[in-house]
Amino acid sequence: MACSKQEKSESKELTIISNNSEEDINQIKLEKLEFDIEDLIGRGEAVISNENIYFVDKLNSQLLKFDAEGNYLETPISKGEGPSEIQRFENFIISGDFKYFLSGYTIYEFDQKNELSNRTVLDFYHGSSMKEIESNPQPDDPGIYEVKYSNNEIFVRDGKFYSKIETSNPKLNFLMHEKYYKKSANYGEFDLKTGKILRVLGKKPPIYLKYKYIPHFDFYYHDLSDDEIYISFEPDSLIYIADKDFNFKEAFGVSGKGMIQEYIEVSELDDYDDYWKGNRARNGFYRQIKFIAEDDLLFRTYNTGSKDRSSTEYEDNPLRMQIYKSKVLIGDVEIPNYFKVIGKIGEYFYADGSGGNPDNEEIVVYKFKLE
Repeated sequence: MACSKQEKSESKELTIISNNSEEDINQIKLEKLEFDIEDLIGRGEAVISNENIYFVDKLNSQLLKFDAEGNYLETPISKGEGPSEIQRFENFIISGDFKYFLSGYTIYEFDQKNELSNRTVLDFYHGSSMKEIESNPQPDDPGIYEVKYSNNEIFVRDGKFYSKIETSNPKLNFLMHEKYYKKSANYGEFDLKTGKILRVLGKKPPIYLKYKYIPHFDFYYHDLSDDEIYISFEPDSLIYIADKDFNFKEAFGVSGKGMIQEYIEVSELDDYDDYWKGNRARNGFYRQIKFIAEDDLLFRTYNTGSKDRSSTEYEDNPLRMQIYKSKVLIGDVEIPNYFKVIGKIGEYFYADGSGGNPDNEEIVVYKFKLE
């Protein structure tokens, strides 16, 4: 095993684990699944649950179910006006025997029979004062937040519903206020039956305070494990382990290979759109994570940044993947764009290659082994 050391951060609450890497995996062999379905022109993403593959077709608002080899099984949920149908697919999660969609601000809960068992609307404002929201917004006031639409990830735990959140309040936002990066929350906790927000949770890591400001990289990704949650922030080489209240306990991680992080700082609304594509096409940042508890493995993808400093195309920004075993880096490999590990079935790890790809109107799923 690689030697390691533990250091206490300035907060005296966060343990930084510094491990010497043992990189012995420098490539993986991908097998692309052939899906048994005809005439599909859809766009969406794949997820794994109970050793089956589900494709969330956001173009046609349907949920397709396949086995581990890509054989079609059924369409459990589809678009429509019926009692068990949903108009628009945005965010999706399977929790136990239940399936959850977040469409706009509406949570749709489907039971074991794929019938709609509950529909509720997220309520951020029930305990807030509009006067205070407008005149003196505070980071702990749920009323200043809204659903974070870009790169949102939802989950259900202990009967509560969680969504990423953000604030665009003119007096507290990611373009003009350091307080946003110091104290604003990342997640909302909601009552699953009423939709009322219960708490706002989570904070940004200190790396954001090195810049003034980088709103183009105000994204983060997570995966759950028992009573913990793993979180990765786009500009940060560290992977954070938080408790159920999103308090950071530990952090580990190694910088990606050849990372270019020459972020253009933006503090004007007009500049936000102007620099968006170039900033994300030319610079490196960390992306999705997936923790496989049975193997104590964690996968994290990252864009390295493009050597062509005039590039404005995401496809020109190479994607790689780190592989950690017991918090030690054991591999760093090249992968296709739009690639993220979604789970394990048998001896194979599975990765979705179709999510977010504007030119790919098909189901793309890879499987691979670590050898």
